[in-house]
Amino acid sequence: MKILKPYVILSAAMTIDGKIASRTGDPELSDEKDWKDVHKLRTTVDAIMVGKGTILKDNPKLHIKYFKHKGYYRVVVDSTLTIPLDSNVITYQPQIYPTIIGTTESVTMDRIREFESKNVKIIKSGTGKRVDLLNLLLILSNMGIKSILLEGGGNLNWSFIKQDLIDEMRITIAPWIIGGRDATSLVEGEGFNKMEQGRKFKLLKVYKRDNYVNLIYIRRN
Repeated sequence: MKILKPYVILSAAMTIDGKIASRTGDPELSDEKDWKDVHKLRTTVDAIMVGKGTILKDNPKLHIKYFKHKGYYRVVVDSTLTIPLDSNVITYQPQIYPTIIGTTESVTMDRIREFESKNVKIIKSGTGKRVDLLNLLLILSNMGIKSILLEGGGNLNWSFIKQDLIDEMRITIAPWIIGGRDATSLVEGEGFNKMEQGRKFKLLKVYKRDNYVNLIYIRRN
């Protein structure tokens, strides 16, 4: 039987000019209402996924506030397995939010055992410098994870876009412009050479609240 990858929803807040963090790394774009919407969305998925950069910059707990829930998996993409062992994704309520780290075959068994001693599940996916994301998704699907909320930084978002792994996007546009060539955009990476190479999405819904705009896109087949 063919294993289908999980349904992937990219969730992000960005400025009018497409920045998800300032040049100093400040990501505080959402107001309380938007945060509640994000946490409500988290209750609907089997896992939430971020990259190593998000852990190093923000040290998030990746938990759910405001709503009752049964918990979910926290998945971190870390090709070199170098996030700190005292990161919140490892130490905060692991019985409710078990953590999985996707890494590469180059990581040593000694390093893997350090994480496993913290009850973190390590998945080796990819023989190169980067995690093989599609293979990782298939392994997660085989574990029963059928939906993932991607709250990645610009580089992880690019990797998913490049490999055409996004099924849905939920984007909040915050009502200000921040600028900065070094500020992080929604999607970073090398980008496509031509517009026709870009991934195309269908606008499903638009919500306006005060000066915020929420957009829901789905994949165009």
